Amino acid sequence: MFTIRYSTAVIKTLCRSFNSSTKEIINEKNGSCCVDPGAKQIYDAKGHEEKLAGIATYKTGQGKSTIVIFTDIFGFSFINIRKIADTYAQGTKATVLVPDLFNGDSMNPNEPNLFDKLPAWLQKHPPTDACTVADKIISIIKRHYDSIQVVGFCYGGKIVIHLITHPELSSSVKAGVVAHPSFLVKEEANQIKRPILFQCAETDERFIPDIRKHFEKELTRTGLGKFIDYPGTTHGFVVRPDGTPQVEKQKNKAITDAIEYLNKNF
Repeated sequence: MFTIRYSTAVIKTLCRSFNSSTKEIINEKNGSCCVDPGAKQIYDAKGHEEKLAGIATYKTGQGKSTIVIFTDIFGFSFINIRKIADTYAQGTKATVLVPDLFNGDSMNPNEPNLFDKLPAWLQKHPPTDACTVADKIISIIKRHYDSIQVVGFCYGGKIVIHLITHPELSSSVKAGVVAHPSFLVKEEANQIKRPILFQCAETDERFIPDIRKHFEKELTRTGLGKFIDYPGTTHGFVVRPDGTPQVEKQKNKAITDAIEYLNKNF
C-alpha cells in the first residue's frame, strides 16, 4: 500500500492556507471568478483516459518526458484543460498527463449557482487530498519517464508548489509552471527547490499583490522564479478565458510562454 507521510509543519501550512483561502472565497463578492467557466469552448480532444496509480487520468502525446497538469475545480474532464494538454503535447513533444484530483466529483461548469456551492465543495475536496493524489502520481511515473515537469492552474497551483517544496518528490521534478494560483501562503516561498514560472493575471483576488511580492522577492533571491504579467486579465484567464479579444490574446500568449519554459527545462 502506498502511504503518504506529511511533516507536522507541512500539514499546518496546508491546513492554514486552505482555511484562510476558503474564508476569502466565501467573503469576497468578486470571488465568483473562481467558478466562472468562461466562454464555452468546443473541441475534439486527441488523447484518451486511462488509470494511473488507480487514478483516472487524461493522457495525450507520446514523449519520453512528461508534463503533469493539475487542474482547477472543473477537473480533468473539462474540455478547456484537455485542449491545453493537447497543445502542450504538440508544442513540447512530451507526454502530458492530467489526473482526476477529485475522484469524479469536480464542479460541473454547466450547473447554475456554482458560487453558492463552492464552499461546501471545497470542504469535501481540500488541497491536502489533491496533494495525496499528486504524490501517488509522481511516485509512480518517475520510474517511467526521463523527465517530469508540473503545471498547475488555480486550485492546481497549490499542488505544484507542494511538489516542488516536497522533501523527497521535488528531486523527481525538473520545473513547474503555475497560472493564477490559489491557496498559496508566504511560508512556502523559501521552501521552493525547483525553477518555477508564475503566469500572473493583472487582477487576481486569489494571488494577491502581498503574496505575489513575497514570492517574487524570495525567488529572485534564490534565482528560481520567473514572473510574467498578462495585461487586461483576471483570475482563471488561461483555462477559462471570457472570449474577448484581449483575454484570448493573453491566454494564447500564456500557453506559448509555458511551452517555451517547459522546453527549456526538460
